[in-house]
Amino acid sequence: MVMGEQDEQGRLRLLMEDAERGEARAQRLLALRYLRGRGVGRDEALAHQWMERAAAQGFALAQRGLGELLEQGVGVPRDIAGAERLYRLSAHQGDPIAQRHLARLGKG
Repeated sequence: MVMGEQDEQGRLRLLMEDAERGEARAQRLLALRYLRGRGVGRDEALAHQWMERAAAQGFALAQRGLGELLEQGVGVPRDIAGAERLYRLSAHQGDPIAQRHLARLGKG
């Protein structure tokens, strides 16, 4: 194994440990890795599950991220009303991208 790969595996292991411990930022980052297949197998359903766990803690970036997954139907059936609800929660915390999503949906 090349040293860079070893470092990456170590970072992934620590990220997974933090996510399992309930750290919302780590859960969101792990979700993004599963979405992109970065260091793990690409798995949209697992990405959705991790993003949902982070969003449930009120983490604005995860709320917006979960809204995007719902709007696009990634890992779950498409749910525009659910996406709007999550965008609104994130926007209320000041997330400008969530605010733009609401405006684009005609709900801002």
